[in-house]
Parts: sequence; structure tokens; C-alpha cells
Amino acid sequence: MNRLKEAMLKGGVITGLAGLALLGGCVQGPPPAEAILEVEVPSSWGTGSGEGLEPQAWVRAFGDSQLDALVNEAVDSNFQLQAGVARLEQAMAIARIEGAERLPSVSLTGGAQRSMSNNLSDPPIRFRSDRFDINAVANWEFDLWGRVRAQALAGGADAAAAESDFRALRLSIATRVAQAWFAAIEARQQEALAMETLTSFEANLTTVEERFKRGLSPALDLRLTRANVAGARSTYNLRKRLADTAVRQLEVLLGRYPSGTLAVAEALPELEGIVPAGVPSDLLLRRPDLLSAEQRVAAADYRFAESKKALLPSISLTARYGRASADLEDILKDSFDVWSLAGNLTAPLFQGGRLRANVDRSEAALAESIANYQNTALTAFREVESALVGEELLREQLAAVETSAEESVGAQELAEERYERGLVDIITVLESQRRAFTARSNMLSVKNDLLQNRLALYLALGGDY
Repeated sequence: MNRLKEAMLKGGVITGLAGLALLGGCVQGPPPAEAILEVEVPSSWGTGSGEGLEPQAWVRAFGDSQLDALVNEAVDSNFQLQAGVARLEQAMAIARIEGAERLPSVSLTGGAQRSMSNNLSDPPIRFRSDRFDINAVANWEFDLWGRVRAQALAGGADAAAAESDFRALRLSIATRVAQAWFAAIEARQQEALAMETLTSFEANLTTVEERFKRGLSPALDLRLTRANVAGARSTYNLRKRLADTAVRQLEVLLGRYPSGTLAVAEALPELEGIVPAGVPSDLLLRRPDLLSAEQRVAAADYRFAESKKALLPSISLTARYGRASADLEDILKDSFDVWSLAGNLTAPLFQGGRLRANVDRSEAALAESIANYQNTALTAFREVESALVGEELLREQLAAVETSAEESVGAQELAEERYERGLVDIITVLESQRRAFTARSNMLSVKNDLLQNRLALYLALGGDY
């Protein structure tokens, strides 16, 4: 049974939190409570074909240097990522705060006092006394039951989850840039195809008008052809607007002003290679959102332990050391020392059920985090399986639509030639033109869909396979 299957069946924490030991002195604690997920997990994916591929960075797999540059630009300049960095820094600071309770707190205080008194003599004599003191006080809770340690471990787990969330966001932004890049290229290609179609239809209209003037074509042919041209012009305007929108969306992802001026490639890249058979399901272990979900299980379990230990008595030590003198300038030399050491035992007796309610809340939060982890894992499997099946079907669809486009273009050329010779009517020509345009447009869409599906696979796996 592979590691992912064990994690799925037990709901345990796969990744350690040792890397967060510096965030407040945390150390790896016991694994969170186990929860059974009754799902049979395969050791490898059920679909895929072809020979094994050499591992490579998923962005470079498309062989597009401009895409590489755009992804790097987005990683540096995207504002959502900058906000993600700030959230990660907040989580790390909170982890340090929660871990700080494991160490003593030390404070330094100073004071000055002057008193005056008179005796009963005549005339009265005044007496003045001065006192200057400086004190250092240290407080430390003796973590007898491990409550403070559990709190520190929970903060470390939350920080680890925040780091995984940031990695997931960075992967998502990079994928969205690639998605927007391919979408913008397809939109520009669709715009160019619409322009080409409009030009072709306008040339046909010129031919039909000449034939109408010579009495070779009826008015019906002229009206149908004009309607065809008007429809092509409407389609071109639509494609142009969609292309402009796609480019501006990409510019925002790059952190640029959406000016709509970004130049895109003239054609979609060819997707080289196919997904190899037997891609191991262990690859999901690196998926950031799954790592984040299991780290949140750990944090919830530590907080559950902390809430239960809060019901137990706590022991704290207070140490005080000070110096006092009648002269401020002699406080550090000619002074007398004062020190004390005290221990306190505090046991909760009655707090209106607050502590018990906190235990119940923490237990429910743990159950929620376990359910979220299980759902995240199942979602990850579904996304990968769907992407693998989708690639097979999209390749078959692309082959079919390429054949359709080739045959439709041939039929269009033949229909136009036969119309010139008076062998077919205008309806046949217009239908052949419509079919050719639709087939070529569908071919561009399916090519983009195939690229988008591969991106979805990389995102589902958390990287290349």
C-alpha cells in the first residue's frame, strides 16, 4: 500500500512540521487522531497511454519561451501573489507568538520614592529620605501537561498550512497565466479566421452581384449572399471583442495595466508527447492544497489537546531580583539586593462551562478538518482521473475535427467552382462555406481545449508527471 493510500485511509499527517521548529521552538508531536475514509485508492491512475516521459518542468513542456517569461513575470508581479506573501508572513508571525509562551517572560521596572517628615521640636526639623530601585521580574508557566507545547505545535501547523496555501496559489497563478495565454492565442486565431471568412464572403458577394447584373443569378441569391456577409461581419466583431478581452485578462494576471496591447503568438503550440501509462498516485503527495488540508488536521488536533489540558491545574513560577539605593548614581554599586522566588498553583473550579464548551468546539473543529481533508483528497483524484480521460477523448475529437475541417474546405472550394459553372445553387455554396468556417473554428477550439486539459492535469498533480 503506497503512502497516499495510507494517508487516505488513516487521515493522518504525511508531512512533518520539523521545518517550523524555529517558529517558536516547536517540535514534532504525536500524529492527529485517526479517521477512517472508506475509499479504495488505486496505486496508479486507471488511464494513460504511451511510453514513459523524461521528467521536466511543466511550463517548459509546451516549448514556448514567451510563456516561460510570462509565468516568471506573473510570479514576480501578480498582486494576488503579493497578498499571499503577506498572509504567509502573518501566519508565521502568529506561530512565533503562540510559541513564545514556552519561554519565560522577563520585564524590567524601575522606581523612585521621596518622603518627608517633621519632628515636634521648636523649630521643627524636617527629615527627607530618598529610595531608588530597579527590578527584573521573570514569569514562566511550568508546562506540566503539555498545554503550551500543544498550542505552539498548533501554531506551527497553521504556519505550515499557510505555506502550502501560498504554494498552491503560486501554482494556480502560473497555470492561469498559461490558460489565459493559450486562450488569447486562440481568440486571436479565431479573429483572424473570422476576418478571412468575411473577406472571402465579400469576394463571393462581388461575384454574385456581377452575375445578378448580367441576369445569371436571381435576387434570392443576392439577398442570401448579402445576409451571409452581414453575419460574417457580426461574427468578426464578436471575435475581435473576445480577443481584446482575453488579452486584457492576461495583462491583469501579469500585474500590468490592462491596455490590450500585449502581443500574442500567431498559433497555438503543438502538444508534444502523451501522458505515460501507470502514472503513480503518489504524485498527489506534493499537491499543495492536500498538504495544507492535512496540516490543518494536525493544527486542529493540537488545539483539541490544548483545550482538554486547559481543564487541568497550571503551575507558574515568578522570580524577582532587584536593587535599591538612596542615591540614583549608586544604584548599581552601593545598593542592597532584593530577590524572591514564588510558585503558584491555579486550578479551574467554575467558569460557567466555558472550558468544557471550548473542548467541544475544538473537537468539532477537528472533525471538520478531517472531513475537509478527505474531501480534498477525493477531489484531487477526481480532477486527475478526469484530466487523463479528457486527454484521450480530446485527442480523438481533434483528429475527427481536423478531418471535418479538411473535407469541409474541400467541399467549399468544389461548391464555389460548380456555382461559377452554374451547376449548383447558391444555397449549396453558402452551406459549404458555413460548414468550412464552423469546422475550422471548432478545430482551433479543440486544440486549445487539449492544451487547457493538459494544464488542468499539471494543476491536479501539483506539477509535472
